Formats: sequence, structure tokens, C-alpha cells
Amino acid sequence: MGISRRAALVHLTAAAATLRALPAKKIPIGLQQTAVIRNIQQDLPGTLRAVATMGYEIVEFSANTFMTWTPAKAKEVRAILDDVRIRCRSTHNEILSFSSDGLKKSLELNYILGSDTLVSVRGPAPVAPSKTPVIDAWKRFSDQLSQAAGPIRAAQMTLGFHNHGIEFQPVESTRPIDILAANNDIVSFHLNIGLCFQGGGDPVAFIRQCPGRIQSLLIQDYKGHANWKSIIQAAESTGGLQFYLIQRTDGLSLVERPGDDLLDHARKDLQYFRELRG
Repeated sequence: MGISRRAALVHLTAAAATLRALPAKKIPIGLQQTAVIRNIQQDLPGTLRAVATMGYEIVEFSANTFMTWTPAKAKEVRAILDDVRIRCRSTHNEILSFSSDGLKKSLELNYILGSDTLVSVRGPAPVAPSKTPVIDAWKRFSDQLSQAAGPIRAAQMTLGFHNHGIEFQPVESTRPIDILAANNDIVSFHLNIGLCFQGGGDPVAFIRQCPGRIQSLLIQDYKGHANWKSIIQAAESTGGLQFYLIQRTDGLSLVERPGDDLLDHARKDLQYFRELRG
């Protein structure tokens, strides 16, 4: 039986209303280990259980921790993660993790931990004064990451980059972040909001520059510059955001808190950010 045009419009209107009523996509909130580094160093199992109890769903380990582990140790940590129902989606890596034997070890440990992204967190080493332009060092660094991209893809993982302020500061009229953004092998940017602002960058503009490649936001502010509503909206739509990471480092944080109880800070930061997102 046919359906009248009016009835069809009624059905379409009802369907649209239903879609608008659906809850927004739930994006998990994780913790970068530097936020609780002292606790991680003193009691890794207890810290993982504590942050899972708070409601964190993800933890990101840094190379100075996980790259010291043997595969057997990584399996022990994975068992704890599974037990407390918290995931490791990515790791925070120095350049060693992308070079020869370091890459092989990093891939093995990431696989055991369940991580699918190797994130580079450091640019090239400082260049001594010479005739070689400094910007060329960034180009070589980008090429070095690309050389690691093949094995990373073969392991069904992705190559990422976590910014500091320096990448947003022009060098010889070019921002290093633009060189990295032009490298299509880097598909998982971890955008540190506070450090982006500190370097003179605009996080919303960068999200628009790299649509679908913003895997994570590192939640820090810088002198109250962050317009979280616009940043979150851009990241969750244009950026293709997969998860958030709360971080406290480099003198930056989501909000200032007195004292040195890092677990208490992590608990309050999570509560604050949940309220901030609405």
C-alpha cells in the first residue's frame, strides 16, 4: 500500500526527533601517567586500581616506564588492566621507540598491553649552529617517523604525535607542526591543549587542519585560554576524537590545585572535566 506525502513527512519528522534525542557518543576519559607519576613509580597495581575506581577508562603509559618492562612484566600489567577494566589505548614514546630494535620492542610491548597507537612525544634533537637550516631537522625527523610507519601499520597499529609548544612556533617562517600535519603517515595526533596555547597555537584551527586525525586531546589549560566548549565540539566532530587524556605536567593542569596528593588531583580533575563537558 502506498503512503501519502503527508504521512511520509510525519514519519521523517519523528525519525529526526528520535535521532536528536539520542545521547551523544560516549567518549572515554583516560589518564596520562605523568598525572600520577609518583604513584605509578611507588605502586603500579594499586595506582591502576585507584584510577579505575575513580572512573577513568584508559591509562597511557610513558616510555620511561613501559619500555623498561620485559614482555613478562607487560603481561602482568595487562592482567591488572583487564582485572580492573581499564584499557591502554596508546603509549607515550621517545624517538628510541621508533628506531630499529627499539621499535621492535615497543611494538611487542604495545601489543601485549592492548595499545594500538605509538605516539611520538619529542621532536629532533637541538641542532648545533651550522649552515644546515633548523627546519631541515624537523623534515628529517618527520621522515624518520615515516620510516617506522610501515612496521607500525603491519602490526595493525597507528603512528601518532603529541605536541609541545615548540611545534607551534615558526622556525624560518615555517611551523614544525605544519610539516608534521602534512605527513600522512601520522594519523593519530594527540593534541595537548595547554602546550598548544603556550606555543602560540590555536587548537580549534589545528583540529580543522587535521580532520579525522585527532585521536586524543590532552586536557591541560594555559592561563585560562581554553574555550573548552568550542574545543570539545571541534574535536568530537571534525577531529574524530576517540578519547580524552587528563594530564598534569610542564607546570600545566586543567585547574590549579594545592598540595601534592596526585591521586586526589586526578579524582577532582575527572569530576571537573565531566561537569565541563556536560
